[in-house]
Parts: sequence; structure tokens; C-alpha cells
Amino acid sequence: MRRTTIPGAAICAVLVVCLVGCAGGPLRRPPSLADRVGAVEVAYDGLPATLEEYNRAVREICLEFAARPIEFPSRLLDAGASVELAAMDIPLSEIEVHDPPSGLGEAGVPVVLGYDTEQTPFHPPEGLFVDATAIYDRSDGRPRLRFLSDGGPVQLAGREYPVAFRPTAAGDHLKARAARLAKSGFKSMIRPASAERSPRIYLLDPYDPDKTPLLMVHGLQSTPVTFAALVNAVRSDPELRARYQVWQFYYANGTPVLVNAASLRESLAATLAQVDPARRHRATRDVVVVGHSMGGVISHTLVSDSGDRVWQSVFRVPPEELEGDRETIRGLERVLRFERNPAVSRVIFLAAPHRGSPIADSIVGSLGHALARMPAMEESGFAELAKANPDRMTPGAAEFYAGGRFSAVRTLSAKSTALIALSKLPIATPYHSVIGQTREGPVESGSDGVVPYRSSHLDGADSERIVRSGHGVIGNPEAIAEVMRILRLHARP
Repeated sequence: MRRTTIPGAAICAVLVVCLVGCAGGPLRRPPSLADRVGAVEVAYDGLPATLEEYNRAVREICLEFAARPIEFPSRLLDAGASVELAAMDIPLSEIEVHDPPSGLGEAGVPVVLGYDTEQTPFHPPEGLFVDATAIYDRSDGRPRLRFLSDGGPVQLAGREYPVAFRPTAAGDHLKARAARLAKSGFKSMIRPASAERSPRIYLLDPYDPDKTPLLMVHGLQSTPVTFAALVNAVRSDPELRARYQVWQFYYANGTPVLVNAASLRESLAATLAQVDPARRHRATRDVVVVGHSMGGVISHTLVSDSGDRVWQSVFRVPPEELEGDRETIRGLERVLRFERNPAVSRVIFLAAPHRGSPIADSIVGSLGHALARMPAMEESGFAELAKANPDRMTPGAAEFYAGGRFSAVRTLSAKSTALIALSKLPIATPYHSVIGQTREGPVESGSDGVVPYRSSHLDGADSERIVRSGHGVIGNPEAIAEVMRILRLHARP
């Protein structure tokens, strides 16, 4: 291969050109933060004619904030302005800055504020993300950069402007961060004991004592990420955004249905006690629950009192007359006996298999059940209890539990006496059903491909909506629109 060389004279010529260029004037330094503040001050004074320049100047300051969020407030103070953020008990860790609007007459720059949740007990470990609009204005003549999260209009230099606001950006940001969690649904179904997280409720918004919690409960082989479209739809509606805050329940969904229900009840009670120990807030007395699939079944236990009805669907004698390990018996009592939570004021069931699913008894269901490995109590403790008390069980329960193993798939069978007993419990709050149907035809014989109408239907519902959808009804636009209709109904006096 021939090697190419550059003549020494050519190198010298290049150096001369560079030196001459440099001698033409001093090197320009990048604008300082004080320069950027000066630019936005000029644009502010020229409003409304300088709105686009104002937005660009605000964005430049926000980029400085994003680059060094910890140091920025003191640096901005040195430059003659201050920062105003909503008071939070967790630290701001990052800012995602979006492009300002162009030619729409909107003021400010849309941003996502990211907060570090490492030390907080009830926000997602991925972080708490809040949609906001960065605005530069003056208060009593003092310049300030502030962040508004309500999406409402703003007064600038004596004139009102709509703000640039992206209500879905925070949700999209969290979804991207939770990509690993979104893929864990199948693993948590067959290996719930190895789940990376314990069952708990996560607050996706800063806690607001005056907003109604919208608690979303996912189903089998799923995660809270499945509600992403509904979250964005609620946040995109100004009325609903002003009235609701989003909460989500995470659990390792492979454990038996009523074990998952007990975890939901305990998680909600613990969350309410954490955010409002004295129960003085409107938020802790007005919770709306949306449960998809098995999430709907377990949500039923939040709004019903079991009395002895579920217990007696399995055992013919009270707990103290059972043979076996007393701790296991107490654990079973926790699962089969419960009281409604008075904080829950409405529930929306989405494709909920109240009376079971044929899939549970199919070859696919049997395979899922065979693959599942439960925690110790559900894997062996409950099975040993069933073996020790065959004559103390109801005939249907003795037959159903003869296999001696328990999983969510198995306990979603229409042959589960406990599941059928739960489906018959009166519901103490207004409730609604949204049901998928894959094909045209009579509703009564319809199905979403996993759950038949006869299982999803509940007499006495305040409303029932059939949508053309498979079992993943939570992503169906008609279903989302129906949920939003119900939420508006609940929000109005």
C-alpha cells in the first residue's frame, strides 16, 4: 500500500492561515448565566412582540439548570434572579428540557422535573417525574425563574398567556425508565418469590391532600406500566388532572388471587396511614380504584365485607378447629376474612374474571400452573393444611385443592369455591364494568378471548360498557374514554 505524505510547505500554510484568523479578534466566550438572564430580561420587557425570543431565552436558562441542577439556584442568585419550585421533601435530581412552542402564542418552556426517590417510601424507585412549564417573570420587581405544574394560563408583563405544557412527558419519561419492570410480568407470574420488589402502592404524582387518588391495579402477567395510556389520558384532560392524582399497586402477580388481594388491602391501609396519619385529608377518604383483569378481582375485596362467607366456601369448621400449623392457619384467615376499606368510594372493573376464566383450566393454564413456583407458605403450607383437613373442607373445595398446589393461574379457575364466593359478595360502593368482546354477536355469549362476558358481568353495576377489544382492554381507546367519563362523573358534585 502506498503511503500518502503531506508536504511540509502545506502544513506551514495551514498554520499561517490559522494564526491570521486568530489575530483578527479575540476568541468569543460562550454566554454566561448573567448574559442569559440579561437576554431574557430584554425579551420580557418587549412582550408580547418578543414572545418567541422570550421562550428561547428561558430555554437557554433551563439548559443551564439541567446541566448543574444542584449548583444552579445559587448561581442564578448571583446573576440577579431566583428559582421558585414547588416545595418537595425529596431532592430535585434532573430536568428534561423540551423545545418551546413556535408561533402558537404560548409562553414558557415545557420541562420534566425529576426527583430522587431513593429515600422515599412510596414513590417509584425509578424516580418521581412532574410535568411543568418554566416561566421567567418578576415579583415585586425581582426577577425569578419559576416552574408551574398546573398547565393553566400565566400573567406576564400585565398580559395573560396560555402556557406551553406537555402533560404526557412525565409519564413517557417514567415508562422509559421502567422498561425493565414492564418486561417482568411473566417472571413474576411463575417466580413470584424472586420478585425484585415487595407489594406496595406507588404514588406517581406528588401527594396532594385535596386530590382524589386514582388507584390502578394491574392483572396477571402484567405490571403497572400497562396503565401508561390511561395515565397519559387522565393527565391530558385539564379537569381530571386538577381532580385526580395517580397511584399504582405493584405486586408479584403469580401468588394466589386472594393472597394478592390481602397484599392490596394491607398496602392501601399502610399508604393511607403514611400520607395522612390523622385521616384529615379529602384524599384519604375518597379513593377511586381501577382494576384490570385479576386486578379487578382483588379490588373487589376493598369494597366488600367477607364475614364468614369466603371462609365457609372452603372450610366447614372455624379456624380454631383446623389441624395443622397455627401460623399457616392465621395466614389463611388473613386471606379469606376481610373488611371493606371505607376510603374507597368507587371501583371500575376492566375485563375482570369475577367467576374465573376458562384459560385457567386449559392446557395453557395447566402449563402456567406447572411452571409456577410459589413462596413457601403458598407452595407447601396451604397444601399441607388442605391435606391435614380433608373432612373439614367443603366438598367442592376438597376436590379443587386436591392437587395440593396453589398459583394465581390455578385460583382463577371457575372451580375455585373461594373465587365464586367472592364474586357473590355485595359491593358497598358505586361500581362499573368495562368488558371486551372480540367478535360481533350476542353480548351474553361474548368473550374478550380470555374472560367470557358471563364472568365479567356483575348485576347491580352503575354502568356496563362493552367495547370491541381483546383482554388488553385497558389500552383500548373506547375503554379509556369510558373510564374518563366515569371519573368526570365522580369528580362532579
